[in-house]
Amino acid sequence: MLDDYSFFLKLISENGNFLELLNKEISMPNIPFPTMGGKVMWNTIAEYNGWKLQQNMITQHARILDANDIRRAWGTISAMEKAMKRIAKSAETYGAQDSSQSRMNAMEELKKLKELLDIGAINKEEFEQKKAELMKKI
Repeated sequence: MLDDYSFFLKLISENGNFLELLNKEISMPNIPFPTMGGKVMWNTIAEYNGWKLQQNMITQHARILDANDIRRAWGTISAMEKAMKRIAKSAETYGAQDSSQSRMNAMEELKKLKELLDIGAINKEEFEQKKAELMKKI
């Protein structure tokens, strides 16, 4: 065991880039695991829609928690910052697509509603009431 430790110390002393390498972008394998939200030994670096990027005060490694305090990723702070940016970008892209799809659905419903009015299946008052609801979605 002592030989392993000596080898590690020798590796660090001979290669100044070794510690730098350890601090580069390293993301570790993750099993989604419930946490207590990082109230004691974690600093919250960033938050986005309930997701948190946190850094451990002792080991300095970082993690990402979802809105339910489930650990979704962990590794170096650099790797987790990049992962957090990807999460934010994905959420914005998905949100924009979702919003666009919602508007398209509302316009389709409005078109069908107009057809119902034209054939006399609903009256003008019903049409206007439903139209007002749909316009809020557009």
